[in-house]
Amino acid sequence: MKADCANCRTHACYTKGVNCTGLEREEILSAYSEEDRRIMKAAAYVEGTFYSNITRLQETAEFAKAMGYKKLGMAFCIGLNAEARIIARYYQQQGFDFYSVCCKTCSFNKKELDLKQVKPELAHEAMCNPKIQAKILADKGTELFISCGLCVGHDALFNAACPGPVTALVVKDRLLAHNPLGAVYSRYWKKKLNLLDEGEV
Repeated sequence: MKADCANCRTHACYTKGVNCTGLEREEILSAYSEEDRRIMKAAAYVEGTFYSNITRLQETAEFAKAMGYKKLGMAFCIGLNAEARIIARYYQQQGFDFYSVCCKTCSFNKKELDLKQVKPELAHEAMCNPKIQAKILADKGTELFISCGLCVGHDALFNAACPGPVTALVVKDRLLAHNPLGAVYSRYWKKKLNLLDEGEV
């Protein structure tokens, strides 16, 4: 398989039931454990029941309910502290035990790991701490880990360090109000990034 689905013009897998990968049925089935299948069923339930009718904030709650989760844990960027407070309130109203850890937890100095500072003049600039965010949430017994606006790279470390399923509620984009697809939808950004289609002005 070429693994170039982004440039496929037919997507026959979706429209015509065509498998172009060469993978056999048994290989596909064996990829999913019993727990994976439970997650797949809950995700399909949310998609099929609420399709295009509720927000991702709500979908996350419905998925957690379908899975029987009681404890949710969110790692968030300090730049989204106001939003995190509202998110926490929503999930608590939904009946969950909700834990949250901001990226600057432990206030560990960037100088300790020789990291570039945003403000070099500061003697102490706290680094983001994604692995410890994951640890603290795990220690609380978190069943579903939620990523909220972590930096690129830090989110990868957080996801890898979590001992359970992780879902992204918010993806950081400092320029586009945390909407990365704004760069694709906006003609001005497409032009700036040299992404205009041929003939597009």
